[in-house]
Amino acid sequence: MKATTALSLLAGVACSPAVLAAVTINIAKNPAINRSSQQQRHLQQRATITESLANNYTGGSYVASVQVGTPPQTQTLVIDTGSSDVWLLSSDADLCSDPSEQDSAGGGCSTTFDQTKSSSFKVVSQGSFEIQYQDNSGASGDYVSDNFKIGDITIKALEMGLANLTTIPSGLMGIGYDTNEAAKRIYPNIIDDLATQGLITKKAYSLFLNDLDASTGSIIFGGIDTQKFHGSLVTVPIIPDETQDGTEVFAEFNVALTGLTVTFSSSNSTDVAGPAYSETVILDSGTSITYLPDELAAEVFEHIGAFDDTERSGNVYVDCGMLSQFPDMTFNFSFGSAHVSVPIYELVFDLTGIFTAFPPDDIGISNPCAFGIQGALGGPNLFGDTFLRSAYVVYDLDDNQIGIAQTNFGSSKSNIVEFEADASSIPALTGVAASAQAKPTQTVPFGGSVSSATPSTTAVVGAGGGDGGDGTGSGSGGSGIGSGSGSGSGSTPASGSGSTGSPNAGMATVPPMGWSGLMVFGISLSCAVLGGGWFLA
Repeated sequence: MKATTALSLLAGVACSPAVLAAVTINIAKNPAINRSSQQQRHLQQRATITESLANNYTGGSYVASVQVGTPPQTQTLVIDTGSSDVWLLSSDADLCSDPSEQDSAGGGCSTTFDQTKSSSFKVVSQGSFEIQYQDNSGASGDYVSDNFKIGDITIKALEMGLANLTTIPSGLMGIGYDTNEAAKRIYPNIIDDLATQGLITKKAYSLFLNDLDASTGSIIFGGIDTQKFHGSLVTVPIIPDETQDGTEVFAEFNVALTGLTVTFSSSNSTDVAGPAYSETVILDSGTSITYLPDELAAEVFEHIGAFDDTERSGNVYVDCGMLSQFPDMTFNFSFGSAHVSVPIYELVFDLTGIFTAFPPDDIGISNPCAFGIQGALGGPNLFGDTFLRSAYVVYDLDDNQIGIAQTNFGSSKSNIVEFEADASSIPALTGVAASAQAKPTQTVPFGGSVSSATPSTTAVVGAGGGDGGDGTGSGSGGSGIGSGSGSGSGSTPASGSGSTGSPNAGMATVPPMGWSGLMVFGISLSCAVLGGGWFLA
């Protein structure tokens, strides 16, 4: 999630042969949080500490269960690579204690922290914590410090925010660059403290969200899991931001998008980006969907028959039948020599959860589903979870690099390569060989389960143009089923047009970590709408 008061970026991970330990938090797709017993982390040898995390279907975020204070109080925090502050909800926060606030917000808080019950709690700066996100949600309160426990790894006196005013029902664990903090001063954040307290030796980590139907995923601080991706891990540079005085600073995970093709079948692929394309995009796990540059989004919508209704219902609509009509359809993104293909079944959703809406009658689609890509409407181009689930991403904040590979969906094996403390780049690693993936043909709520696909040879879905009804598109070489007016040809998608959408989510930032230790965190996938916008960790 992008904080409007600070910058945020993604960075890649570096490797080391010797680490003290590994901490693992799994992503668990359950309506309620499940916490496994925590295993002790031994600094003298490699070890893995695993913690289960829940998928909050309606929350819109990946969450971790941590413990704060002395004695420890369990907190459920959204993992946010798009911001850099850890902050908690105070037990007396307005949204957490006022029934009228809860009625207005449609619910209360997840977990809260009672500072009066912690002997290690200290106030660092009273009234100075204030953060606001791209979707206009926010929180304010004090900057405080306390012990922060992830598994059995304890960060001493971590500085964080404690919110007593909030429009957000969950605290956050921001893990971005410290240059992206909400504070007026830069202070050591969780990534800095992990390194300086000797828990890791390099500011780097890798992110594995797994597929939409998966029950587990992980973040590894200090290492890379070669079982979690296919092919080669390719390194690309992070593009620095520029301040008002022209100074370059690394604060957000900007990378250059250099190409996008839409593949309907092995013999039908369309280059929607065109030659010599290059646009800066932000890899943001704090955003639930993906926001393309507006012109590129319009090209995509035209080629797949999507109807952009973001200004009314907040969704881009496609025909649900795409899953069965085009089970092999992929959206292929290029970042220089790095390539990631996103299958259609990761992008089509029922109109439930964060996509709940009543589509207008004029969209020209009789069986509408939500599409997980929208236009940025002139805002930041955010590549959120609908893209990141298909990408294994390594973030190296020390060397300002990102490693990208194709996700190995459903991987249950692990082979963690640790980062070298003095490494100056992400290691050139190779993952597992590619294998066939199941292709669901049924749409599901965000984070829900799907059935196996049954390939179909039905007609091509043509593109809808504005407010036309269902009909046949006319064009070169044949006919296609179109939603609205457009042109189509046999195996060639019809063309049409639509307006671009508007984003409500934030940018992602993931800091690299040093290697005194390896920390693996599982994260729980959930989809949340905060302040009317997409909110993801």
